[in-house]
Amino acid sequence: MDSGKSLSFILKFLEKMSEREYKEMVLADYDRRFASGLLPSELLSPTPAGLKAEAVKICERRFSTRDETILKSFFNQKEDMAGYRMAIQNCNADLFKPLILFLRDRSINTKLRNIDLLAWLIDFNPRPFHPNLVYKQQVISPVLQPLPDFPEIAGDTGQNTTAKSSGKIKKWAVLSGLLIIVMAVVIYLFLQRGTQQLTGREGCMVWRDDHYQPVHCDDQSAGNHSLFIDHQLVDHFRRITRPDTLTVYSIGKVWYAKYNGRVEFYTAAGMHPLDSNRRLLPMSDHILKKYVYHMTN
Repeated sequence: MDSGKSLSFILKFLEKMSEREYKEMVLADYDRRFASGLLPSELLSPTPAGLKAEAVKICERRFSTRDETILKSFFNQKEDMAGYRMAIQNCNADLFKPLILFLRDRSINTKLRNIDLLAWLIDFNPRPFHPNLVYKQQVISPVLQPLPDFPEIAGDTGQNTTAKSSGKIKKWAVLSGLLIIVMAVVIYLFLQRGTQQLTGREGCMVWRDDHYQPVHCDDQSAGNHSLFIDHQLVDHFRRITRPDTLTVYSIGKVWYAKYNGRVEFYTAAGMHPLDSNRRLLPMSDHILKKYVYHMTN
């Protein structure tokens, strides 16, 4: 192996995205940006007039022909950016009302074009949705640094030096080879742990107390509550069983929902695992003080 090259292992996953997954991912990105303060005021507290004004600015700033499918569904086909800008300026602001109503009450079954509109407004990618839409996940292992150059030992010359240098090269070649094998094993075990040692035959998942458990889709014990498997949820989505450990540093990183008369906290955004009509909301300072610190009524 050339000692001047780094070794990296890249694992890429390409998965088709369902309409439900697309909707959840767009909303999760909106919630993340909302909690992090990365949204303009027009999207933090949306009104029809505010979204219309923001749409005009976005059209001017980052118009792209790939977004014409979204724009056409609201403003009809136009020739260029100037045409779409004019159409947005002249449109009735009520066009944005369905999106606003959905953001306020996510149990509403809104049209897909409104989710595409939100994706365009917050610059979510990939967009718009279509049946063959895919998203990519990457897991990159630690990079092995090149072996250092070893200086010659003073006093050695000629063939003796050459022989010793050759011996050192062979020794370090063996060691580097062993190191590569060890790293490969570590990475394999890490990836196996991250997927809960799945066999690859589990096509569904079911909610078990505080996490999603992979199951076979014909598993009778899952009843009618199983869902098609989502490895992102299996690996990273958890109900927080010790809310008393939450602090102000958890704001923007934790989501919550009221369910069966109590407030539950989760490690990621998405739908409530036992009520698909209830969406998790980002935990705010007020929620932290009221339900964790019990400082307010």
